[in-house]
Amino acid sequence: MTATTRPYGVLGRVLGHSYTPTIYRELAGLDYRKFEREPEELESFVRSGEWEGFNVTIPYKRDLVAYMDELSPVAERMGNINTVVRLPDGRLRGDNTDYYGFKVLVESLGLELADKKAVVFGGSGGAGSTAMMVLTDLGMRAVSIDRSGKHTYENLDEHADAALAVNCTPVGMFPACPKAPCSLTALPRLEGLVDIVYNPARTALMMEADRLGIPNVGGLLMLVAQAAQAVERYTGRTVGRERIAEVTSSLARSERNIALIGMPGSGKTRVGQQIAARLDCPHVDIDWELEQRLSCSCSDYIVDAGEEAFRRAESDCLAQIAARSGQVISCGGGVVTQPENYDLLRQNSIIVMLDRPIAELSKAGRPLSQRDGVEALAERRMPLYRSWADIIVTSRESADATAREAVRALDAAKIA
Repeated sequence: MTATTRPYGVLGRVLGHSYTPTIYRELAGLDYRKFEREPEELESFVRSGEWEGFNVTIPYKRDLVAYMDELSPVAERMGNINTVVRLPDGRLRGDNTDYYGFKVLVESLGLELADKKAVVFGGSGGAGSTAMMVLTDLGMRAVSIDRSGKHTYENLDEHADAALAVNCTPVGMFPACPKAPCSLTALPRLEGLVDIVYNPARTALMMEADRLGIPNVGGLLMLVAQAAQAVERYTGRTVGRERIAEVTSSLARSERNIALIGMPGSGKTRVGQQIAARLDCPHVDIDWELEQRLSCSCSDYIVDAGEEAFRRAESDCLAQIAARSGQVISCGGGVVTQPENYDLLRQNSIIVMLDRPIAELSKAGRPLSQRDGVEALAERRMPLYRSWADIIVTSRESADATAREAVRALDAAKIA
């Protein structure tokens, strides 16, 4: 295997689904693979000729330092590496691009942060130590907030003067989402929030920041930025911040969900199927999924167990499905009646309302429409649909035509 044919990749012990191969293909067209190795295999892998360069993930970021012939200044300072480069003379150089990735993430907020306080949730951990270092270098007074010690979540209000909050914990990461290590209400002077979690796209902290009007950014940009610097180390080609932003936005759009809401009978299932076919992605119908779990139809369950029990089952089902990404979700008409469902959808989804004239809505097989009447149901729910929706699509003459309009509206909106 020659230098021109050797692949790049990521080294770890167990490597699951990752955006990283896609990122490296988008940034530089690299052949990028997963290298899963046990601890006893590390030295033989590092000394082998099967790779041209590779990234390192947990648990090997510190272990690999011993095999390097030299370290970059940043890697020396941090005491761990995430990038290994084979130099022209065959020697191995360890680098760390996490520093640059996090710096790009913070600077993307466009805030003046020098001489202000930052609180870092989980600042004593591996990712947190990187954040603390970058923030200090940016002139901030960084304070680590941890479960125990001097500065904890219980006395977070002692840092009410903090201008920036950073989450470096795994709390709220897929699949245990949306969750947060704490609330932001103890930090009334916040100017920005950074969350290094990138799956889900919007963490619980980010959604709280949205409600409070606080600018925020998630970890996907950091993932792309650190890959961009690794590309420069591997190939000598510089990837500018504009290109980093483009790749981040493209990846976010490809991984988002499209969640359809609207009145019962508005065509969410059929339109969802058509949108999924057009975008070549999975389609999930919440009512159908519920029926598989309940072993009966949704209408029968509502009649037998009551609407309250049905709504609990619906929310439980939605929590599992909406945590995943890259799918079209057709929601039940009553999903908006439970406020907690909004965050379940919002974390990964663009929410699209299908607006169909009330006169065209059928009551057949819909016990709530039959009990309350379509008009009364619409009076209660339409304001909720509109307040939840990112995009409103008026129904067309067919499901296919409505799907075409929805895809057009999504493309035009450029919502990541």
